[in-house]
This record gives sequence, C-alpha cells and structure tokens, in this order.
Amino acid sequence: MRRNRLLLLVAFGLAVGVLVVLRARTPTSTKPEQRPAPPVEEPREPALQADAEGYYVPGYRFTVSRFRFTGFSLRPEALVSFAQTTAGIEQPAACFEALIRADTVHLRCDYPQVGTVAIDGKFLTRLATNSLDTAVLSAVVTVRSASGEIVYSARDSFVTPRGLGRGSGQL
Repeated sequence: MRRNRLLLLVAFGLAVGVLVVLRARTPTSTKPEQRPAPPVEEPREPALQADAEGYYVPGYRFTVSRFRFTGFSLRPEALVSFAQTTAGIEQPAACFEALIRADTVHLRCDYPQVGTVAIDGKFLTRLATNSLDTAVLSAVVTVRSASGEIVYSARDSFVTPRGLGRGSGQL
C-alpha cells in the first residue's frame, strides 16, 4: 500500500513536471504588441450662420440723405455700412447694441450722417453656407433721424458674398 502511494505520488509529480516543461516551451507570439488604434476624430459640427464671419449685403439698396445702405457685418464686430452716393466711398460705423443668437439678430447703430439704424431679423438658414447668392437672413431695417422720425423702414433679405469684405469697393 505504501508502495502504491509512492508510485502514485511519483506519477503525479512527473505529470506536473511534464506540464510545466510543455508550458514553458510553448513559443511566445512573434507579433509585436498591438498598439491601441488612434482615437477617432469626431467630425466637426458645421458653423452656425450666427457665428460666421462675413458681410451681409441687402437684396434691395436704398438711400438716405445721399448715403446708400451697403450692408452690415456681425463678426468679428457688428458694423453697419453706408456709401456716399457721389464718391462711392464706403464708411462703416460700429453698433452700440448687438444681440446675435443662433436664430435672431438685433442691431442698433448710430450713423452720424443718417441717424440710428436698427436691424431686426431672423436667420433663414441655421448653418453657415458657402452659397454666394442664397439669402441667409431676413430682417427689417429701420432708419430714424436724430429727431426720432422714421425715414426708412422695410423688410429685406440678405446674402453673404464670401470674399467680399468691408471697403472692397465691389459692393
């Protein structure tokens, strides 16, 4: 009986030894360690029209006191522009009140030769567009004289001719 235990113990030891030797001899992978994939870059959200830099040109041009309304900009700063009808020199004026949201625009600007210009409108397209002749804003433009009299008020559609900047002379 003692001999059987001893044989059983030796057989068990040999089995364990064979497993240890076989496990140690298993070839290791020759493939280099795989690096994790680079993080997937999320596609950029298109810019909102309210955040886009550019110049807004009216579909209808009007004149007040020898000055022709040529448009306005929202970014990088809110400006309204008129040009002298005789010389054609465009002169921008800063807006003292500018509320620009994703869907609406509200500007109040003093233009010394014309009066106070108010622009209240809604974006027709939420996302900025590269289309040169697509109306992107519908707004009421109101011009009041220094005495408070309304000298012009009308709704108009505005486009953003990319590449045309303030004072480019091409408006």
